[in-house]
Amino acid sequence: MLFNSYAFLFLFLPFTLLGYYWITKKNLQLWFLFLSSVFFYCYWSTVYVFLLLFTVVLDFYLAKAISMTTSQARRKTFLLISVIANLGILGFFKYYNFFADSLNGALQVTGLAPPLPILNLVLPIGISFYTFQSLSYVIDVYRRTSNAHAHLLEFAGYVTLFPHQISGPLVRHNYIVPQLEDSKTYFFNPENFWKGCYFFVFGLAKKMMIADRIAAVVDPLVMNMAGASTAEAWIAMIGYTMQLYFDFSGYSDMAVGLGLMMNIQFPQNFNSPYKSLSITEFWQRWHITLSSWLKDYLYISLGGNRAGVLKTYRNLFLTMAIGGLWHGANWTYLVWGCFHGGILAIERLFKDRGWKGVGNKYVKWTFTFFLVCVGWVFFRAHSVEQALFWLQKVFMLNGDINWDITLIPLKHKDRFFAALGVGILVAFLAKNTWEREFKPTLWRAALMAFMFVVCLMYMGEESPFLYFQF
Repeated sequence: MLFNSYAFLFLFLPFTLLGYYWITKKNLQLWFLFLSSVFFYCYWSTVYVFLLLFTVVLDFYLAKAISMTTSQARRKTFLLISVIANLGILGFFKYYNFFADSLNGALQVTGLAPPLPILNLVLPIGISFYTFQSLSYVIDVYRRTSNAHAHLLEFAGYVTLFPHQISGPLVRHNYIVPQLEDSKTYFFNPENFWKGCYFFVFGLAKKMMIADRIAAVVDPLVMNMAGASTAEAWIAMIGYTMQLYFDFSGYSDMAVGLGLMMNIQFPQNFNSPYKSLSITEFWQRWHITLSSWLKDYLYISLGGNRAGVLKTYRNLFLTMAIGGLWHGANWTYLVWGCFHGGILAIERLFKDRGWKGVGNKYVKWTFTFFLVCVGWVFFRAHSVEQALFWLQKVFMLNGDINWDITLIPLKHKDRFFAALGVGILVAFLAKNTWEREFKPTLWRAALMAFMFVVCLMYMGEESPFLYFQF
């Protein structure tokens, strides 16, 4: 079920909110919220929901077992079971065909073995997010940075919670579970509710009025990159850069809004990332919850900056390379991760040597934004070959330089350039959703109502969020 669908807006959400506040006993409210979240997942698949529930139950009891034993060997064994089970399930569904196809290509060259079968696997939605969230809980208990939670219901409510179930934010258990345990969470709070409506409607507008209008032009251009002009290659690159930001930050705002409607606070996931003056700063502003997860559970586990400068650079590179592959089973994501990891390592080298580089902030901003755009080409392309071909046109290296925009359909042209222009202004100059002080006024209510109605007019066709596929 998509947030930007009639079924969600006019059936699931009203029913869930009414039931959540109509029931007056905390334990029953939590049960209702949990069952509503399970139904939300079942709307997509009644089979894979058992995979989600298996992860919840397994990690809850493994964490409890870790907390109850003093034997370090047994603690480590329980942790390994969780890591192997979680990453094994994730790896099988997400990467089996990718590695089988890559290995088959190598085997065909050598002729040493028969090819591995390619399975008709459907990637369970949200598996990358709920696996990381559940696994982090077990790791925290093992590290003794968190106590094991007393009740399965609160932990299950945290992992399955429908606002962040599919595409994040990647929220920690010690951020959400205490809220689910707090009785005050279950009393209607008008200030939180209307602030939640504000976040939700603005997130919906980001998705429907900006990202989807840009996608209508970018998607065909990427599909027909062989016939695209130099101008269209640039338009596709800049367009996708804006599309992805407004699509994903729009989802994150909607998730925050839905949480606030039920008095559940989510952390900020985007902080105007395209205003960054370095790639290091970009990753402090973009997908903040993932960056924090990778730092705490991968970068630090690799050794962080504790083993000398060379290993620090290596750990930065490996963290981003693995983070890139987390996004999808394609060499393009690995290249994208290595691209960012290499730049982060270089920036860290500059910092360690005391090299400040160019002092002008506008030069830094322009260079950083261009590097981000180049990285998104690999993120969006269907293959590394297509990404390199696309970049050849961007850098005008293919010998065919022209500035026609004939591939852009006339029916989408005006809306595309309007959405792109608004998106650029908002991304570069405006305050983000979190920076705006929320005060309910008649004018703001009218603006929200107008944006909501416009979004409803665009809601005829299914438009999944980009991060659903990750």
